Amino acid sequence: MSRQKLRIANTETDNLISNLRGEVGEIITTWVVLRHFMGEAARSSSGDPAKDIKNEGLSFVNLLIEKFRDELVGRLSELADDKIGRLTFHFAAVKLGRFSDEAQAFGQLVVRNGIRRKRNRDVSHKELPERWSDHRYLHIPYHTILRTVAAALRLMKKIDRSVIGPASPYLWREVRKRRYNVMVPPRVGYLLLPEMFLSGSDRLRIVMDEVKEGTVVWSEMTTTVNETPARVFACKRWGVIVLGDRLFALERYPLQELQNITTAPPRGGNESEAATNPPQ
Repeated sequence: MSRQKLRIANTETDNLISNLRGEVGEIITTWVVLRHFMGEAARSSSGDPAKDIKNEGLSFVNLLIEKFRDELVGRLSELADDKIGRLTFHFAAVKLGRFSDEAQAFGQLVVRNGIRRKRNRDVSHKELPERWSDHRYLHIPYHTILRTVAAALRLMKKIDRSVIGPASPYLWREVRKRRYNVMVPPRVGYLLLPEMFLSGSDRLRIVMDEVKEGTVVWSEMTTTVNETPARVFACKRWGVIVLGDRLFALERYPLQELQNITTAPPRGGNESEAATNPPQ
């Protein structure tokens, strides 16, 4: 087995996908900070270039804007590299055996938009022109960077949908709510995405989505319903139980044990037989 194949085989899928998501999270956070300082610059600008150049505070803000733009250029370029053993979409696609076309399309987008050339010229892995007259400044418009960030986010969500399952869109919505409550380092919040606490209504939808996709979600548990011994079907992962013809999301999950359930007596039913068949 070649060294590269060995590296692919030995790399844990969860380790790769989680840290790749963390890298995308760093990109998202950098974009959020960049947008903040762009707003600050717009508010501080007088519209008079001669006056603005003497504004020390505005000069520092503009310097930070350039630094964050360069960081986005560098990180997006790294994501698009065709390298194994690095945090790249290519590595994830090879490991999963899926998304090769999407990873290639993202790489082509980075090259087509001049982002890789900008990195190699001005940010990192710098190529030195042979003469002073060959030096050129390459400007990447903000909207181009924004489109590339959005493309990276879409691909990461697509990968997570395959790896995590139907819960992925709900977890991404939850992490988006915390986008401006930045953790340090930012990647930590995205690494922990699968552990985000979801509402009961979201978990009910996830369970039904998993059932539709053929995932085995139900296991039988022994408990008491209104002090009567009973058997209920439960989805331990999401803390959802079946009572009669209804699903209930418990306050806490994952479900380890189910000691007792207290509820209103079902109409014309027997509590001990209330949940002997899981919903299909």
